[in-house]
Amino acid sequence: MNEREKRREKRRRKAGKRYRTWDLGNGVEQATPDAVLRAMGGLPPDLDWPVLAPNVIPILPRRRAMPDAAGEPFRVTLPPGIPTGFGIDIGPAFLVVGESLLRSWPIGPADLVATALANLRERLRPVRARDLVKQSLDGVPVRVLQSGVGCASALVLVPDELERIFGAGPQCLIAPMRDILISLPPDTDRAFVAWLNDEFSEMDPNGLALDAFVLDADGIRYEALRRSSIAS
Repeated sequence: MNEREKRREKRRRKAGKRYRTWDLGNGVEQATPDAVLRAMGGLPPDLDWPVLAPNVIPILPRRRAMPDAAGEPFRVTLPPGIPTGFGIDIGPAFLVVGESLLRSWPIGPADLVATALANLRERLRPVRARDLVKQSLDGVPVRVLQSGVGCASALVLVPDELERIFGAGPQCLIAPMRDILISLPPDTDRAFVAWLNDEFSEMDPNGLALDAFVLDADGIRYEALRRSSIAS
């Protein structure tokens, strides 16, 4: 285990992510089904807001629709224009916050958004530029972040944190998985960007339904690579 991997493992332990995983390839890990089931069994029966609030974070839309039994998720559109849901981090998985659950809590939508974004910033605070993995894919230099705390993709919702880790220079970004964010040169051929995004997203049952983001002097914006259906 190199120093970067040791730091990621330390962040995982601090976030309570002590569970069995399997390797999806390319250094990407996923929780085993038995780890998810054990975590679900440990949830408090009343799902009380004060207990769960520290573990609520924003989650970006995924490709596969949620099971019908999950109910209607609560979503808001946050800059840069992404329909964003919210999840309770239970370690190896996220329990999606539905509209009915939100109604049972003594808070409103604005409080939920503010709490989730504050939790996101706190989780990502230990992450540094040194944690980026630098590779070359088909001659294209890429930088990959897997934070270890399950929310690297949501960096696109907090541009100041994004720039702190990836730098403020022009770049194209893709978020194919909840804990994967990839930076490429801004002029990268978009067909390659779309291919790479799909390759990573399709490895994960919870792969995200997003195209690309562009960061430049004007800030961050969403860039559609193709028509796609977004489920959350």
